[in-house]
Amino acid sequence: MRVFDDDRQEWVGHEQERQAVALHDRDAARQRAAWRGAVTVLAVCGLAFGTWALGWKDEPEPTAYLLAPQSSANSQGSQNGQEAGGDSAERSPTDGPSPVADGLPRGYETLTDARGFRVALPIGWSRTSTTGQGGIGVVNYRNYGASQRLQVYEVSEPTPEASFRDFLDDTKVPKSPSFQKLSLETIDEGQRLTYVTGRIEDEPDVGPWYVVDDRFMAADGKLYAVVGYGSGATDRALVRQLASNARAWFCPPGSVCQDPG
Repeated sequence: MRVFDDDRQEWVGHEQERQAVALHDRDAARQRAAWRGAVTVLAVCGLAFGTWALGWKDEPEPTAYLLAPQSSANSQGSQNGQEAGGDSAERSPTDGPSPVADGLPRGYETLTDARGFRVALPIGWSRTSTTGQGGIGVVNYRNYGASQRLQVYEVSEPTPEASFRDFLDDTKVPKSPSFQKLSLETIDEGQRLTYVTGRIEDEPDVGPWYVVDDRFMAADGKLYAVVGYGSGATDRALVRQLASNARAWFCPPGSVCQDPG
């Protein structure tokens, strides 16, 4: 007797039918075993993923040292600004002495001039240069509004004492009628003259000028002058600070100088 095999799409005899049924049962058993194996693998993978996910969720967040740290100077500046009730960047470069880590007052910077010397002065001042008496090169730095000035030049006389002696001699250096000497004192390697005077040629007419004039021997054995000027409305302490900082940080061309302090 023959029967039609739906799977094989052909007529088969009894023996062939028996063999076909056996093969069918074998294939079904293999499919069930493969399905159970796949389910087991998926279950194991799911368990492993769940364990990893829970562990990752409990990882600590990055600590502060993984972030770019602020410098101590910037942090200090921010704190000072907050304590003052405003942004420290809004402070004037001449708000008075306020030492920072590098030894300079707040608002000051050091720079190497085109003529080769190093000097300290308030940040953002403009620069001009002229030729003085005897062909001496004179460098001037001014604040915005030109109410303050720092002047730097090489002294032609052999000593600071001789230089000021000539300067104070009206027959050699004519002066304003309002000129008034305030003091002449000895400083390291030189002398300091302070005085007030009236209008200065080529400078704004801002009332009497207060002047601090330091003349000294520098590291290269030559004499230099750094002179601070302030208008009548300028706090004289700021002018003294201007001259003192310039003098302390001055380094002549071609020389190696240690930072003050």
